Amino acid sequence: MTGTAGKTILHLIDTTGPGGAETVFISLLDKLKGTEFQNVVVLRGEGWVADQVRSLGLSPHIIDSKGSFNLGYIRALRHLLKAEKVDLIHAHLLGSNVYGALLALICRTPMIATFHGAVDVAAGERFLRTKFSIIGWGASSVVCVSKRLQYELAERSPLPKHKLKLIYNGVNPEIFSRAPATALREELGLSEDATLVVSVGNVRPAKGYEYLVDAAVNMADVDTNTHFIVVGHQREELFNKLKAQVAEAPRQPNIHWLGFRQDVADVLRQADIFLLPSISEGFSISTVEAMMAGVPVIATRSGGPEEIIVDGESGLLVPIKDPDAIVRAILNLKETALCREVTERARKTAYDRFSLESMLQSYFGLYQSLVTR
Repeated sequence: MTGTAGKTILHLIDTTGPGGAETVFISLLDKLKGTEFQNVVVLRGEGWVADQVRSLGLSPHIIDSKGSFNLGYIRALRHLLKAEKVDLIHAHLLGSNVYGALLALICRTPMIATFHGAVDVAAGERFLRTKFSIIGWGASSVVCVSKRLQYELAERSPLPKHKLKLIYNGVNPEIFSRAPATALREELGLSEDATLVVSVGNVRPAKGYEYLVDAAVNMADVDTNTHFIVVGHQREELFNKLKAQVAEAPRQPNIHWLGFRQDVADVLRQADIFLLPSISEGFSISTVEAMMAGVPVIATRSGGPEEIIVDGESGLLVPIKDPDAIVRAILNLKETALCREVTERARKTAYDRFSLESMLQSYFGLYQSLVTR
């Protein structure tokens, strides 16, 4: 990377637990290790992200940022930026984007703000317009992970349209090149001919798991050998509501809540069908992972999936909040010919358009243009 020797990037992210944005964050750090860029990582607490950063041989700086517009946090970041001679700031998610933009303004440093979904820009967020204005002033580029998100930010926010750039999240196909795993059915006590419908995503409102529960209840009337598997961190309050919904159902659905797993790739490779029941989705990494794993996909028309899947060709798209449509789509995919055709096209699409390498090249090009400006 000509002109980037010795350049240092400060990486910021709001969250400490596992998720799609966090996976992108770690992937970027991993690939940057092999380049001429130096990396400084600031996290807001211990957790999964900190563990992953350390596994890459990096030592994250843990700086608490509780409260709105925490001046102590800004001062600590400014001190670190000066001490490490930072040339570029890259922040992810709304809170870190705001702080990163403020830091960029104070220190006159180029900055990239990445938004990962509509959740980042929820209308109920306090002082949202003010936060957008700060990001618009301080950020050199604002990355959106889907065209829909880019459009929403252009229409709903004061962010300068010329700063908005589209970079799709990417997935490493190598993690799906291993021999298929086989232990999940045995782990769950299921027969070898059980149909496994797998969903991957933390339990939070945007994921629409209440509609997955309704679909599983309806499916219990049609096919008792279809099982719904949910992988993801379980936010206690919402998860308790889902468990109550299951308990009160007229028929007990076949749902297995696995919680957070380190072996998501292995779980996906044992799935018969992948289901994304979201009501709002910026860009679904798990959907692309399923496509690369050779698993047919059913996804809701929740934003990002429409840019990943062509309905009836590389997967099936269904309306949001429609359990009956989910059941019909599952039954359609049980037709072997349709399943095989969809899977083959989906795998090629995922490899061609949504590889990790493609995402990394786009970010590296942006890094290079900003630090050599």
